[in-house]
Amino acid sequence: MIAPRYWFYCVLTFVMAGASLSSAQNPTAKQTDPYGPILLSEDGSWCWFQDERALLIDDKVIFTGVTSAGHNTVTEWELSTQQITSHVLTEGTLPPDDHNVAALMLRPDGKILTAYAGHSIDSLVRYRSTTRPYDIRAWEEESVVPTNGRVCYSNLYYLEDEDKTYNFFRGNENNPHYLVSEDYGDSWVVGGRLFEFPGRSYLKYASDGKSRIHFITTDGHPRHFNNNIYHGYLENGQAYRSDGTLVGPLSTTENSSLKPSDFTLVYDGDLETRTDVSWTSDIQLDDRGMPFFVFSVTKDPITRGETRNTALGGFDHRYHYAEWNGREWVASEVAYAGSRLYPGENEYTGLISLHPTNKSVFYFSSDVHPVSGEPLLVNGSQRYEIFRAERREAGEPWYFSPVTFGSSEDNIRPIVLADPDKEVVLWLSGRYTTYRDYRLKVYGKILPNPDTRTADQGKKVTFLISKDPDNYEADLTVPYFSMKLAKENGYQTEVILGQGERTAFHLPDLERIKNSDLLVLFLRRVALSPEQLGLIKKHLQEGKPVLGIRTANHAFSVREEIAPGYEDWWDFVPEVLGHENKGYGPATVKTTVAYAKKPGKRLLEGLSSHPWTSDGNLYLIGYSLDPKAEVLLNGSSSGQSNAIAYTRKAGKSRVFYTSLGYPTDFTHPQFLQLLKNAIRWTLD
Repeated sequence: MIAPRYWFYCVLTFVMAGASLSSAQNPTAKQTDPYGPILLSEDGSWCWFQDERALLIDDKVIFTGVTSAGHNTVTEWELSTQQITSHVLTEGTLPPDDHNVAALMLRPDGKILTAYAGHSIDSLVRYRSTTRPYDIRAWEEESVVPTNGRVCYSNLYYLEDEDKTYNFFRGNENNPHYLVSEDYGDSWVVGGRLFEFPGRSYLKYASDGKSRIHFITTDGHPRHFNNNIYHGYLENGQAYRSDGTLVGPLSTTENSSLKPSDFTLVYDGDLETRTDVSWTSDIQLDDRGMPFFVFSVTKDPITRGETRNTALGGFDHRYHYAEWNGREWVASEVAYAGSRLYPGENEYTGLISLHPTNKSVFYFSSDVHPVSGEPLLVNGSQRYEIFRAERREAGEPWYFSPVTFGSSEDNIRPIVLADPDKEVVLWLSGRYTTYRDYRLKVYGKILPNPDTRTADQGKKVTFLISKDPDNYEADLTVPYFSMKLAKENGYQTEVILGQGERTAFHLPDLERIKNSDLLVLFLRRVALSPEQLGLIKKHLQEGKPVLGIRTANHAFSVREEIAPGYEDWWDFVPEVLGHENKGYGPATVKTTVAYAKKPGKRLLEGLSSHPWTSDGNLYLIGYSLDPKAEVLLNGSSSGQSNAIAYTRKAGKSRVFYTSLGYPTDFTHPQFLQLLKNAIRWTLD
């Protein structure tokens, strides 16, 4: 695939256009928080077996989509001016169907090539290119390539060593085929057939842009087949297994000697049994050209070929990750994926998408807790949310943090883009009834590359957290942040997750905090034994620092009757944190964050001057804050405002507290930078 110049960071947007060329109003014009989530389009959708669906070209993002009315569009977002322009590729010639979304390719001459097809409604592969480089405002007329069977999907790749462009599509007998162009897509000839076998395999492709195209494939549709997943690659007209073993020539005719099982088996779903049925999701190449990919596995499929009793299965999916280390494939389950999107397509998940350049990051959609599998409920309804996953390095555990949380609508099908400085995740939000019936908005969120200044390697930071339905998913966000703090800044970190009822709570191995330089508290209304409270008090008596996040302002304030042998500590809030808990603003109203001091220095170093927003409600402290406290941030919501981040001294201990800490704050770069600055300050 072409690797465009990643000089600017991009956000994929989608705007429905009502004419063949229109300048659309920028839906982000009123957006004050540059790090989102940003509403990019009121109407958009995509499938996942077409690539690339977005290009990054200098300061422009060019992408495709299908509206709920079935219009295929290509859209440009100019980052420097925030101008969005949309061009309609098809209007009325294809039905509403997210499978019709077009693929894009940046040609070597700078023009934009697009190719698309209906969802097996005819035998035509449609294509066209822009008339000018890097400009979607003028296009050649649509041309078609007739094939010998019904077609679906397009995947465009240019190979520099061959000076040829390939389009891989599903064609005759539902097998994968390809077209070839020697003039960058101005004209095409039928190249041949990739597989020939009595099945409908699902392939995802990735290319180094030079000589090699990798693919992963199933045996068939998971509704009709107990799939395995295989990997292979194409180079110089030959097909190879993962280790370089030659399988045979790439066909140049209507027939092929190749089939999926000729290639390297990566995931064995056991073709004979109806369990662990897999489906391909995404594939990328690392900086050495080694492939890595993700896929989903259905643990409770319905009977093979079942079309009526579709409500009987598809409620337990898992995401898996696989990487080639040069000798073998290493694959493992990484997260719960939750339920099917709708009955009938019982293997449709919310989907998982890889970071294109960082094999230790991916994003996914799930309607269950990614670690425990517990349903994610909002007002009694199970909702899909977007999560970011990251690990410290290969072979280590994955950690997760919500990108969306407590959503009123489902969030599905993330796409990840990146350049050397930033990454962006895009997703669909709204109603998805079937692939032909949907009403979805497009959202995007930008994350700049993190602060990676090395800390004093000897400093140890210990996080004390509790898990309950009202503690803002601290069991996810804090381990995720702890991992990033160690990975990016070199601290020694440890997370202690408490156990038991809040009226008789226990923090395992709390004695280890004797060696901690900083305690970070994200606990909610827990009573501890006198011995454990004594350890925390001794930390303060020694003049060591404390950092409190959100519910720390009622960490030990227990309202219920406390179990014998346990104690509360109501005075922790006024004596250590330096304020009183005065309650909360409306639970569903977000908090607008403003600076009490000019950003850029000391604890606000590295924070941009833009206003930003927390999805969480405002914690109220009235006029109770210690007058000697140094306020860093103020928050406002529903006509109320007060300090939401500040520093103070409690005896000889440095104290930082913030009432921020809503789950999505942990994927907001401003909040993450603030926490890092605070940790650095408390340990100074």
